[in-house]
Amino acid sequence: MRHHLAIIYRPLVRLILDGRKTIECRLGSAGVPPHGSLEAGDLIWFKEVGGPVRLVAIARSVRCFQSLSPHEVNLIRTRFDEQIQAPRSFWQAHRHAQAATLAWLGEICELEPFQIAKRDRRGWVVLDGPPVPCPKAAGRGHPPTRMTRPLDETKGG
Repeated sequence: MRHHLAIIYRPLVRLILDGRKTIECRLGSAGVPPHGSLEAGDLIWFKEVGGPVRLVAIARSVRCFQSLSPHEVNLIRTRFDEQIQAPRSFWQAHRHAQAATLAWLGEICELEPFQIAKRDRRGWVVLDGPPVPCPKAAGRGHPPTRMTRPLDETKGG
């Protein structure tokens, strides 16, 4: 099992916790994480853009696609958009993506928010272990505060 850090916008955190966003989708280039590095059973730690780590989820199922055409990106959108919950601007900006990684989210655990030391602009990072709170956040820790219900096993995957 590996640990991954996914950077997302704040509204998506609520969509995940509410059970409306059940697939994390990353579009980009083949070989750029998470493409080829994320596997079922891995943990995905979700951090808000410019903010704290807010939740962790198990990747229940993962599918990777490569050598995509704009038409194939649109097919992914058509098939999975309700579960991905991405705005139109996301699909427009990534219409020429060469690769896609779709992760069906399993059990989700909301965390006591904590800051980590991350200064680069990568939207996905493969970690050596769980994220470590910054020293200034030490003492607050990051214990789970609420386990949401496991997502319906019949949805995708």
